[in-house]
Amino acid sequence: MGDSIDRELHRAVGLADLASLCSAAFQFPTPELAAALKDGSFLSDWRACILDVCGRVSEADEALLAFCDEAFHAEGTDCATMRREYSRLYLAPGSKVPVWPYESCFRHRAAGASGVPSLFRSQIALAVERSMHEAGVAPVKEHQEPGDSVFRELDFLAYLHAAEGEALRVGDEDARSAHLGRLVRFATDHALPWIPDFMAATEELADFAVYRAFARLGVRYLAELRALSCNAGASVSCTASGNGSSCAASASARRSCVDCGEADE
Repeated sequence: MGDSIDRELHRAVGLADLASLCSAAFQFPTPELAAALKDGSFLSDWRACILDVCGRVSEADEALLAFCDEAFHAEGTDCATMRREYSRLYLAPGSKVPVWPYESCFRHRAAGASGVPSLFRSQIALAVERSMHEAGVAPVKEHQEPGDSVFRELDFLAYLHAAEGEALRVGDEDARSAHLGRLVRFATDHALPWIPDFMAATEELADFAVYRAFARLGVRYLAELRALSCNAGASVSCTASGNGSSCAASASARRSCVDCGEADE
């Protein structure tokens, strides 16, 4: 395996693991998650992923790790408190929820629509589940949890990154192209139009530092996802969600590469 392919493989695997860590952060808290925050293993895994993705840990990433380490040892990182905070942020009844954790609902509110949106039968939720089925992924608890939850979308992105990595490992360029195409389309049509604003809302409205730290980690992964989408040459509008502001696609991609120490010559 050549050096270029090996670097791309490490990057795909690292992105898959970053997406998985973000997914774990935004699922209902477990004792295992709380323990991983306290004992440092969550951030140790994050650092290893950044090394895979970027080849080094930049000063900006070191600052992010330091911020998260402090947050993960501050008040509110025990499982019981995290569960109360998670429920307050994402699971309040009806339209009173501070931050919708579902794409269709989040975008419904961002568009200024009134009322409580449908959780399962919206066009967006159905499109997300169709994308998963077309990729050969059967969503877990498909009839219990809406398909467009933030953590399920992140899980699906993790699967697509890993699938691209496996195609790279075995030298199947056609499979790699197919997986990368699915990844870019899903990022463009679903993840990028709302998850960045979901992270911003979480950071703004969280009462405890742990969820502000999770939001910043999410933003860090999304910067890499946006750069990948733009660099892959897809017809990406790269328009930020809800508020309609432009993301300046090529500049965003270049900034992400500079952060990793991999700017193009």
